[in-house]
Amino acid sequence: MVRFSDMHSIRWAINTNRPLVRLVMYYMLIAGLLGITAAAEEQKTVIKKYSAVARKSIDFGSGGLPQKLDFRFDSATAWLRENGEFGLEAEIKHNGLLCGDYEVGIRFGIGVPQCTNVSWITDPYYISRKKQCNNAWMIHSGGGVVADVTDEFKQISCAQLLIKCTGKCN
Repeated sequence: MVRFSDMHSIRWAINTNRPLVRLVMYYMLIAGLLGITAAAEEQKTVIKKYSAVARKSIDFGSGGLPQKLDFRFDSATAWLRENGEFGLEAEIKHNGLLCGDYEVGIRFGIGVPQCTNVSWITDPYYISRKKQCNNAWMIHSGGGVVADVTDEFKQISCAQLLIKCTGKCN
């Protein structure tokens, strides 16, 4: 609880003509605000995860066997080829006015059945990083090559979309 004498001292420090006292007060105020802002942003890392079942594509290779798997999420699509090439396109919405840094990634696994009890055979691959503000929708897209999936390609039954946000995330 602030006492009257404390309030009087604070008013005196602000209204005084002593530049050193005023400079120290401003420094303490700015340092406190910067510390609060930095601590709030460091704490906030949110990861949302969505799973999708593999569907064999019409992209057939030699021998008439499918060479590509398709994955459909609510607002994203992905594909994986037998040689490890993959692609991902996702529409991500940021809720709120303050900004967040979004990263979108994917990983692949084998589940029994489909996306239940999944054993992830790849690490997450993040394909896009964008800053989003003001209730914005943005498309994150990209691709790459997943190492060593050719042996397990026929068993892959699930993909997981990973959305990582740092900053003001809702």
